[in-house]
Amino acid sequence: MSIIKSDLNLTIVIVNYRSWDSLSLCLNSINKKCNEVVVVDNYSNDDKLKTYKKKYIWVNWIENTKNFGFSKACNIGAQNAKTKWLLFLNPDTIIPDNTLSELIQFCDKKLTQNIITISQYNDKNKNTYPFGIFPNFFNLFGLLRLIERTFIKNKKSKAKIIKNEVSYPDWISGSFFLIKNKDYKKLNGWDESYWMYCEDVDLCYRANKIGVKSVIINKFSCFHKHGGSSRLNFNSTIKTKSHVIISTQKYILKNFNKKYNKLIIVYYLFFTILELMIFSIFFKIKRNKLFYLLKYYKKKSPLKV
Repeated sequence: MSIIKSDLNLTIVIVNYRSWDSLSLCLNSINKKCNEVVVVDNYSNDDKLKTYKKKYIWVNWIENTKNFGFSKACNIGAQNAKTKWLLFLNPDTIIPDNTLSELIQFCDKKLTQNIITISQYNDKNKNTYPFGIFPNFFNLFGLLRLIERTFIKNKKSKAKIIKNEVSYPDWISGSFFLIKNKDYKKLNGWDESYWMYCEDVDLCYRANKIGVKSVIINKFSCFHKHGGSSRLNFNSTIKTKSHVIISTQKYILKNFNKKYNKLIIVYYLFFTILELMIFSIFFKIKRNKLFYLLKYYKKKSPLKV
């Protein structure tokens, strides 16, 4: 593999955890496409890193001593970046030729203060909709979520967001997350209290508060397999699915109105755990998620930062 050479003012940061086959395809698709590629291995601990270091000598490899989670690993990967742009990219993505150069050129001309993503399609060629509405009281719960999607936030429905060349959802996914280095530093990077999930929502929320809006540019697209490292085995599936709930609870505590955020957490966890208790009778995965959450919250109160 040749040494990476590109004048594109971009550093790509990829966090890897045992996603080696997907990572190979990803790296092959971005070779010579940017100024620097940093891969942070989140303690895969499977004796494969040495082989990949030899195969992809143009990559800046960072080996963590434990699995720090997505946010901290991203911050570690970006800490020495000097380029104008940073792209946080999942290892299970494949970027088509010329996409990055044309995207950066487009953003330099038309988007002065934004966080950017592009359309993403899975192996069934279905749009994965890498964006969403900020969490609020309505969209935390099933029936209220339906009402909210139908009436309150209709302008930001999936159908309308993907219709335009450039659209402005509340937040964009961390699977393809393009941000100016100066904005990333101004925001102090990713919040490392999130182990996995909601960290992208949180960063977009904080960016939005200082006038840096989230954007999806639908004229550009990439492949995204989705869920690779989070579904390696049953235990990793339980952990990651449980952290969807834990991270949502953390987001509520941090970003909802302080007058009632703890009350909302009580409601959210009560109905979530009640649902798990009911379905745990029939499904092993629900039962193990319930045990994981109970063990987690026994050590750490959900009402404390």
